[in-house]
Amino acid sequence: MKQAIAKDKIFHRCIIINSTAYFIIAYILVVFSYNLFSIWMSYTFFGFDGELYFHGFTMKGASWTRDNIIIIFFFGNMITLLFGAVFDWLYRKQRKYKRSIKVLFLWIYVIAYSWFMGNFIVGALFNFGIGTALRAFRVPFFLRLLFAAISVVLLVFIGHRAQKGIKVSANLYYKRLAKSAINKFLLNQIVYPALLGTAILVLYKIPNIGEYHYFDWMVLGAVVFYILGLFIWQKNQNSITFKNRSKHADSDENDYHVKNKSCKVQVIAVVIALAILISMRIGLNEPLTFLHP
Repeated sequence: MKQAIAKDKIFHRCIIINSTAYFIIAYILVVFSYNLFSIWMSYTFFGFDGELYFHGFTMKGASWTRDNIIIIFFFGNMITLLFGAVFDWLYRKQRKYKRSIKVLFLWIYVIAYSWFMGNFIVGALFNFGIGTALRAFRVPFFLRLLFAAISVVLLVFIGHRAQKGIKVSANLYYKRLAKSAINKFLLNQIVYPALLGTAILVLYKIPNIGEYHYFDWMVLGAVVFYILGLFIWQKNQNSITFKNRSKHADSDENDYHVKNKSCKVQVIAVVIALAILISMRIGLNEPLTFLHP
C-alpha cells in the first residue's frame, strides 16, 4: 500500500516537473520576444537607444511623444496577442504533434494571452505597458477600468473554453482519466507549474526583481483568471478514456498515447529550460546594446 502511494506521488510530481519546464521555456520565448520586438521598434523607427537585460529592457536617447508611446507600448504588446492566437490554434491541433510538445504550445498561448490582457488589467491602475499608451490617449479612468474588466472576462472565457483541451492533454500520462482525477490533473498540469515556475523566475531575477516596480509580475499574475476559467462552470466532468494508436508507416500523422498510467520526466525540456536561464543570466547580465552612431 505504501509503495503504491509513493509511486502515485512520483507520478504526480513528474507531471508537475514536465509542465514547469515548459512553463519556463514558454515565458522566456514570449516575454523575451516582446522585449526584443519593443526595442527593435523603438530603435528602428524612433531613434531610441536600447539595452536588453535578462530581466527586461530600457530605452533612452530620444524624446517621448504621444505617437511613439502608443506604438511602442500598445503595438509592441500586440506581438504577444499574435503569439497567443497562433499557439492557441496549434494547441487545438495538438494531435498532429507527438509527445509533450503540446504542453509547450499550451503554455505559450496561456502566457501570451495573459501578458496581453494583463497589461490592460495592470494598466488600468498603473503607468506601465499598455497603461502608458492609454494615458497617452488620455483614456478616462472609468474606461481603463472597463478595459480591465473586459480583459478579466476574456481570460476567464479562454480558460473555460480550454477545459476540454486541457483534459485531453492527459493522454500523455493516462490511459483513462477518471472523473475523480480531473481536478488533480488540472492542478498538476496547470496550477502547480504556474506557481512553481513563477517562483523560480522570481528567484532567477533577483536582485533585479523590483526593477519595474513589480508591475511585470502583476501582469504575469493575470494567468490566475485563465486558471479560474478552467475550474468554474465545468460542463463535462465525465471520465475520459483515450484510444491507443500505433505508428503507421502509411500515415502522415503519428499518434503517441500511453497504454497505461505512466510519466517520464522530460529530461530534454528540463535541460533546455535550465540552459536558457543560465545562458541568459550570464550573457545578458551586462546588456545587449542597440546604440545609434
